[in-house]
Amino acid sequence: MAMTLTEINRAEVLQYLGWRGSEIPPEVNAQLDGCLQETLTLASPRVVWRLLPVLPGGLRVGDDIQALLSESTQCVLIAATLGNALETAIRRAQVRGLTRALMLDCCGSAAIESVCDAAEAEIRAAVGEGKHLTDRFSPGYGDLPLSVQPLLLDILDAPRRIGLTLTPTGIMTPRKSVTAILGIADTPQPRRFRGCAYCSMFENCAYRKAGKSCGK
Repeated sequence: MAMTLTEINRAEVLQYLGWRGSEIPPEVNAQLDGCLQETLTLASPRVVWRLLPVLPGGLRVGDDIQALLSESTQCVLIAATLGNALETAIRRAQVRGLTRALMLDCCGSAAIESVCDAAEAEIRAAVGEGKHLTDRFSPGYGDLPLSVQPLLLDILDAPRRIGLTLTPTGIMTPRKSVTAILGIADTPQPRRFRGCAYCSMFENCAYRKAGKSCGK
């Protein structure tokens, strides 16, 4: 399913860039504006999701997922990507200058999160009133291993439907892509797994080193 990306959260891009809240020089603002516009132009967001029953003992891939789905009778598997054009632009920018390449990369990171948020809103509407979604939980987060990626992509038929594949080393391509699991319950769900301790980027995160968090 194709989606339309109309805007990217500028503040989120600046956070990815590690901007500390000081005044942004006009030339940096201009360069960022250009990168935001280029990302909107090049991104081709595509999403696929599938509703599945939660079977007792059916997903034995870590305690965190068991806790996430503990009150859910159904779950949603989701995969989203921005496509290859932005990926190519980032690689080309790396040859000419790292600053612009970094800006494009951060714009892409913010953009794919926006796409996932939009997809989650669509799922919320599709499951109807009286149903409640859990956190969006991705492989590599908490104790959910990256080794489940091939299974998720296979169940979603993601390579054929949205062009999302894995390299032999398990890296998603295009890189600006996300897979995730959400539970669907009959009661409001707590935000169980928000926080740095559950993130696969915990050791290397620039936000955390600066005393900040990317959590919403």
